[in-house]
Amino acid sequence: MENIILRCSECGELFCPTRYDKYPSYIFDQSDGVFHEQKVDDLNVFTSAHSGHSIEELEIVDGSFCSSYPYWEPVREDYIKVEDGTDVFTVKRWRQNINEPLRYEVVNLDLVIGKPILSIQSESIKRQMIADSKLYGFDKALIELFICLYKSFVFQVNIDNLFESGFSMGNPMVSYAKIDEQSKEKFLRLCLRIVRSRRIDALRNFIDNNSEYDDVMNIQVERHFRLEPTSERVASKKV
Repeated sequence: MENIILRCSECGELFCPTRYDKYPSYIFDQSDGVFHEQKVDDLNVFTSAHSGHSIEELEIVDGSFCSSYPYWEPVREDYIKVEDGTDVFTVKRWRQNINEPLRYEVVNLDLVIGKPILSIQSESIKRQMIADSKLYGFDKALIELFICLYKSFVFQVNIDNLFESGFSMGNPMVSYAKIDEQSKEKFLRLCLRIVRSRRIDALRNFIDNNSEYDDVMNIQVERHFRLEPTSERVASKKV
């Protein structure tokens, strides 16, 4: 999704310009069993339909995209926050049929995004540590204590000390983040409770080798959202 939505001030219709606006579409002809290319220019269609009208740009609020649908699902319903320099309001994006374009509409709803919930990938960490047990010299007791200590540590981590590293294709409300170097070293100092100092390098290497994208040592960051009705007075002003 691009970061700008166009709105016709006369009728309120929305259009989100993207790099794909001029990509051709392909229509299946049942009579000859062949897909036929059809040239399109979605942006030109929108501007031509609203020729003579005032068109304004709405900026999508960074990090406001919310959906219950996987990224790969074409038939979907999503919500985002947009602003016009004065007001912030909610836009619904949806498609009911795979052959339809995505539609955008201002809705009389407040998009409320909850505080991020941090958690570790306990089972995945355990499986990876068992698989690497010979390489690093991990035993069952150390693995259990390490996971318990990491879970407790992450519970207290400040989200400002995390760097986003990836996202979940199956759930757009879930992303992955790695802890910064300072936090990692702080955690390793805590690990001195369960291992001798000479074993810390093995744990450090394990963390470093499993901290890319959605790797097992990266923290799962989950957000929840809800839609609350706005007053008709505010909604009518914004539309």
